[in-house]
Amino acid sequence: MIRDLRDRAGEALREARIGRSRFGWDQCDQDDWRRAFDAFVRIGKRLGFSVVDTRTETPRPPAPSAAAIYALTDHRDASVERSVLCTGGGNWSIISTRRDAKAATVDTKTLLTFTLAEVDLNCDRILAGDPSAKDIKGVLTKVAAANVIRMLNAETMEPS
Repeated sequence: MIRDLRDRAGEALREARIGRSRFGWDQCDQDDWRRAFDAFVRIGKRLGFSVVDTRTETPRPPAPSAAAIYALTDHRDASVERSVLCTGGGNWSIISTRRDAKAATVDTKTLLTFTLAEVDLNCDRILAGDPSAKDIKGVLTKVAAANVIRMLNAETMEPS
């Protein structure tokens, strides 16, 4: 089922304005964004363009079902895997897992823990040019992880 154009366009305007948010379209004041779209259409008519509804919509991907939503081999050591893990309550972790095939052991270590709100504040400091932002432990890793979390639509997920 394809949603009404006002809903799809309102959501697009909202996402263009504030980016993907922890609170999705169903958790915001939709009427404000629908009215913003109506105003956009009126302005477009005055400026000589119109919005055409193609009647297609690609839904957001479902949230991942496993607590570890992303994993890559560590660049420095191929026997180590780094993962982004949902730990619940809006908390996230970067974990390191070392696999030793000879000894048949697995050694897991938590490298960083964070919330998306914390990462957003760190991003604000970086964008504001705060020189002390470079001293935040793992700031680039946290920003990269937050990007993956939002890309995979996992902002609101809880471990199952």
